[in-house]
Amino acid sequence: MKNMPWDEDLWQRLKDAISPMPPFVRQRALRTLIEAGETFARERGSEVVQEEDLIKAAKTKTPALTRQRMLDALAEMGIGVEAAEETK
Repeated sequence: MKNMPWDEDLWQRLKDAISPMPPFVRQRALRTLIEAGETFARERGSEVVQEEDLIKAAKTKTPALTRQRMLDALAEMGIGVEAAEETK
């Protein structure tokens, strides 16, 4: 699924965050976040997907009905969702 390198710690935290989801939801969420995260990383000129790319992907590409649940799951894994809110 991945087409470019990810920060290894971030990749593990993402997998941990979505692991409790039902398999069909997990697969779709992972695909969406990977594609969007990689797009945002490229737009920044980065060769590696980093936390800011994942957060932006989660905030812009996750369906509205499940967005807060996704953001909460990422925050539980130590991904700085709240910090990103403050810098907006």
